[in-house]
Amino acid sequence: MPYTIEKKSLFELLQKAYPIVPTKSSLQMLSNLKVSLAPGTIEFMATDLDHSIKVQGSIEGDGEAELAVNARKLFEVVRELGEGPLTIRLDENVLILESADSFVCKIAGADTQDFPLFPEVTDKKEVDIPLSFLKNMIQKSSFAVSRDETRACLCGVLWEIDKKKTGMVATDGHRLGRCLYRGEFGLPSAKKSIVSPKSMLHIVRILSSDSEDPSVHVAIGEKYIVFTAEGVMLCSKLIEGPYPDYEKVIPKNNPKKAIIERSLLQEAVRRVSVLSNQKTHLVKFVFRNDELEIVVLNRDIGGEARQRIPIEYGGEEHTVGFNAAYLSEILGIITSQKVRIEMSTQISACLLFPDTSEPESEDLFLIMPLRIMEEAG
Repeated sequence: MPYTIEKKSLFELLQKAYPIVPTKSSLQMLSNLKVSLAPGTIEFMATDLDHSIKVQGSIEGDGEAELAVNARKLFEVVRELGEGPLTIRLDENVLILESADSFVCKIAGADTQDFPLFPEVTDKKEVDIPLSFLKNMIQKSSFAVSRDETRACLCGVLWEIDKKKTGMVATDGHRLGRCLYRGEFGLPSAKKSIVSPKSMLHIVRILSSDSEDPSVHVAIGEKYIVFTAEGVMLCSKLIEGPYPDYEKVIPKNNPKKAIIERSLLQEAVRRVSVLSNQKTHLVKFVFRNDELEIVVLNRDIGGEARQRIPIEYGGEEHTVGFNAAYLSEILGIITSQKVRIEMSTQISACLLFPDTSEPESEDLFLIMPLRIMEEAG
């Protein structure tokens, strides 16, 4: 039974499902996409066993059929085709693809009985989250996820949600990002889950913000979390906890406060850090009355760089070292015109906040200072 679909529509579906297919796996079946055809509907499913996705779209045709097809080959073939209608047929274990300009392609497939099932979420709590909230929370936390797999819980984002607020936080011990929204979320009791950043980054990447009030339906179970929106269902295995008490590392007493033009600070750090040590990326900040001097002195290459910028600061002179790469990343995430930095000592954590009177969300960023050695100037 032939089915007809526009190349653009088919490729958009493949673009959403294909990134979940593992590049390497001991299970050959996981390198496939499960293609399911039904009257008026085409569905692709992919999984790496930790993340599973279903993507549905419209297609012209009747009858039902399904087949597991090599994901990379199908993706690459469709990508190279010109715009226009395509005809799809499943003939036993072969997928046949034809275009209007006489292109014909046959890809041998496999029976779907060995393809993993989409996980079932049990004992779930469900909530609808505005897409804009979800995107902001993920962007402002996931950058700080740890890469150290020996501490698995820090390799995920902690998502906390209850009746009146929802927020995400991540830390790798050197930096921390937290984004919190207040509102009515309707959960009868609080829920904490550690979620893979891969799944969350993928869901916000493939969802559009074109609709008037886009939202994502989220079902959180004991072992899995499922995001559903716009014909997409993405399931991710939750990371086992518990997550460390991050509140303990956020200093409450920070007497030294400075307000700085964010773009000015970002440009100065980027400019000066060109000469910083390639391992530590150390830059020295010297806060003086209404002035910040950013210094790099790299004896390894015989290089030195200094930049002074105006700031709002009225305390005693204060010197602190930062990893320029970490600091630049945080400054790139903050969107406000000005940023507020709160500090205490040379070795205590520094906090960064968007400096705005009407914040869209409650954002907090933390960066641990670096020890200032002699080469920093």
